Amino acid sequence: MAVETINKDRIVLELVQDNPLLASVVDRFGIPYARWTLSLEKASEEFDVNLPLLLEILKAFADSNYFPADELRKMPLQSIIEYLIKTHVYYINSRLPRMEQFISMLIDHYGRFDLQLYQLKDYFEDYKHDMLAHICIEERELFPYVLRLIRAKESLPSKTVDLYNLLEKNAISNFKSEHHDVEHDLGEIRRRLNNYTETHHHKIQVSTLFYELRLFEIDLLTHGKVESEILLPRAEEIEDALKRNLLRRAMLS
Repeated sequence: MAVETINKDRIVLELVQDNPLLASVVDRFGIPYARWTLSLEKASEEFDVNLPLLLEILKAFADSNYFPADELRKMPLQSIIEYLIKTHVYYINSRLPRMEQFISMLIDHYGRFDLQLYQLKDYFEDYKHDMLAHICIEERELFPYVLRLIRAKESLPSKTVDLYNLLEKNAISNFKSEHHDVEHDLGEIRRRLNNYTETHHHKIQVSTLFYELRLFEIDLLTHGKVESEILLPRAEEIEDALKRNLLRRAMLS
């Protein structure tokens, strides 16, 4: 689908029918299926959705070569964080359980004859554990820290020590260095599964799981770009500006 065809006047249902992959984007923005008869603009108004952000994310999912870095840099960081949190909720409530369900189905049908399926299950459970830990760190530490940076920028703390403590405890550079590559790990599962299908007879069921993993991998790549190319650099800019302000205060005191 050409990104030029995605605009505020498109009917949600027609858009999803043209590209079913976009259903997950609409879903995570909180637009219920019953209202997919509305245009993107009307649906965004009704459900308090940031329309420019929705349009750009839809375009990114419609074309893997399209990433709206310039447009996303202009949007409020609060909106970017809200989108990332909604995506986490979608992963936890939909994507991960769906893949688990496929793996359980394979074990129920073929586990007695194929012990490798249990190894696949164990590997995926390890991945899920790492993924949830990754999400937990972002939502408990990274996102609240960035929001505190934004508030500090908008209204500088009256006490220098408060600003110093904020910047000293949580550096964006620390988050970047500890950022776990969950996209690579999922790719490793997909590669193992691809090798697995070469030697086993239940290829249709495995291919369905393979397809789900591939969709998730594509989703994660976009999610990771929003974090690494938009959220973290912009947060780091605020952090640096606050550090310069802190230095000026120290020099004047």
